[in-house]
Amino acid sequence: MQLNLGLQYNPINKNKLKQLGFEYVALGHIHKLDYQTEENQRIVYPGSTISMGFDELGKHGFIVGELTKEKLEIAFIPVDNKEFVELEMGVTGVNGLEELIERLNELPLDENKFYKIILVGKRKFEIDILELMKFVTRENIIKMKDKTQPDYDVEKMINETTLKGIFIKQLLEEKENYTEEEMNKILEIGLSIMDK
Repeated sequence: MQLNLGLQYNPINKNKLKQLGFEYVALGHIHKLDYQTEENQRIVYPGSTISMGFDELGKHGFIVGELTKEKLEIAFIPVDNKEFVELEMGVTGVNGLEELIERLNELPLDENKFYKIILVGKRKFEIDILELMKFVTRENIIKMKDKTQPDYDVEKMINETTLKGIFIKQLLEEKENYTEEEMNKILEIGLSIMDK
């Protein structure tokens, strides 16, 4: 037997709360800080006091203040001096894995932050994140994600009388059926299969 109480996740509507005229509303459960995002903010999510991962980016702490009939004075007090940060790093123009490792190890990073490096841009070489992490000496780089795309010279390849040229021509004839992201993925997978 299933019991449905009609409960809704996070049923609070901030606009409706504003209309009710509360002096101050402190909300919970949401771990992300929502404070000073608007003028005279009276409805606040203080967030969690410490960050537990990359799904909880930004500063963490608590809200203190004084509420009287005349005024509301609140302030955010950071507690956790460690912060999780996502940082994009471009690989366009990087010529090989050794150069990428060198650049990662020379990044100007704050020692009080934990970093997730997101690799972006056009690459001229294959990237294996698990292998790459073995050579990163920065202890506060704790996660990486590869969002790069291969650096193919499609204009040159389309004119070749090869299987790759035929594949690219066929793909471009059907491009209205795909998003740009889908096109890039199809191109990458197709050409990588032909390179094997």
